[in-house]
Amino acid sequence: MKETSDTLSVTHLQCIRQQHIIFNSLSFELHAGEVLFIEGPNGSGKSSLLRLLTGLSTPSLGDIRWCGKAIKTIYDDYTQQFHYIAHTNGIKQGLTVAENIQLTQHLSLTTSSLPLDLLTSLQLTNFQHTLVKQLSAGQQRRVALAKLFLLSRKLWLLDEPLTALDTTTQTFFLSQLETHLQQGGMAVMSSHQSDIFNSINVNVKPLRLKSC
Repeated sequence: MKETSDTLSVTHLQCIRQQHIIFNSLSFELHAGEVLFIEGPNGSGKSSLLRLLTGLSTPSLGDIRWCGKAIKTIYDDYTQQFHYIAHTNGIKQGLTVAENIQLTQHLSLTTSSLPLDLLTSLQLTNFQHTLVKQLSAGQQRRVALAKLFLLSRKLWLLDEPLTALDTTTQTFFLSQLETHLQQGGMAVMSSHQSDIFNSINVNVKPLRLKSC
């Protein structure tokens, strides 16, 4: 099959954890404008699959390709194409909310002022100068999402992104996801909420993983 320029392809992927096969012979393709929605009970391999897609873990068998090339052969370039949010959020606990945002802007070579509209939408305006370690779980998740929305990355890899979020923030996240996909982005995300896409118009590819 001919690869398009923006394609994430997985072929016959196998994941083994503690000498136990979590999933086997897993294959799919993801194109611009699509979201792969991973469902499954705890222990079915949702987080393991996302780590494999980031290259942080190595599959026991199988192949992961970006734009037709194995990610291990283009890893430095590939890491510039995706943004990954795991359960741990990936934010600096010893920095304030504003400092985390400014660090993200620096890494993305953005020199604009603090995005107050984004902080307002994520209900973080009043916490700009608060250390992240002093925030609640939901507030820390919002900081992680702020970084996601600020970085211009083609592929979003999101492990339970709606965890600890209130309804307002979930709605804002979904609107941002819809815009990302409409602009040619793609996403792989897991969630226990099977109806989360009902309120937006997106091309969803479901992937159901079985319990190990």
